[in-house]
Amino acid sequence: MTTTIVAAIDNSAAARPVLAVARALALLYDAEVQAVHAREDGQRTARAAATAAGVSLRSTAAPVIPALLEAARPPEVAAVVLGSRGVGAWSHRAGHVALELAGSLPKPLMVVPPDTPTKGAFRRILVPLDGLRRTEAALAEVMTLGARHPLEIVVLHVHDRDSVPLFSDQRHHEAEAWTEEFLRRHCPEPERVAFELRIGIPGEHVLRVAKDTDADVIAIGWSQDLGAGHAAVVREVLERSTIPALLIPIRAEAELRVAPAAPRGGQLLGSRG
Repeated sequence: MTTTIVAAIDNSAAARPVLAVARALALLYDAEVQAVHAREDGQRTARAAATAAGVSLRSTAAPVIPALLEAARPPEVAAVVLGSRGVGAWSHRAGHVALELAGSLPKPLMVVPPDTPTKGAFRRILVPLDGLRRTEAALAEVMTLGARHPLEIVVLHVHDRDSVPLFSDQRHHEAEAWTEEFLRRHCPEPERVAFELRIGIPGEHVLRVAKDTDADVIAIGWSQDLGAGHAAVVREVLERSTIPALLIPIRAEAELRVAPAAPRGGQLLGSRG
């Protein structure tokens, strides 16, 4: 059974970066790409983009969301790739499709901004961790992909102002000890990752570190809840990121917090990296 990446494309120029990202993701999964197009607005541009990318195209007259859920249903489909045109405005049709699919698709979804640079392969993936098992599961997925192909993995943990660990006057050494313990608990192979620690608003730091490290993808584990008070980082990334976001759905029972205990003493004033 051949592993497949489904590339959901529309009849616009946005189909090209979606197909390019789907091909790059397929390299990590050792998969083939299948383009799917719901014929709501013609298909000439969609077909030309698929042909140029060397990808087969399946057209359907079904509504977009049901068509994509059906295309993703077979067990050989590893992930779906979809453009994010309009997500930031929370109103355009393509943005609505991305958000609705993200909340219901039981498989990883790669959301691609329309101005995503075209690259032949992914080199570096940023994985934000927040001390919940859902984000650990996202890291495990990325680590598995990185074991098959050369891939740099950057792990980011952001403390908010109320959760900064307390340290004694040996700040530097104890901050390093906290980092080592965090990696030991949350990273199955800590020697394979680079670690970034920040203090502040998580969504802002995710975008900043993605830019500073020249990441190709931001991989986020989440519970698929876009309700008020949930998925703040996912919303921030979908609204503002200029690189693709890989949203990895995790079951609700994986929400248990497992952050390491912090040393006691004075407050950490700086961060590493």
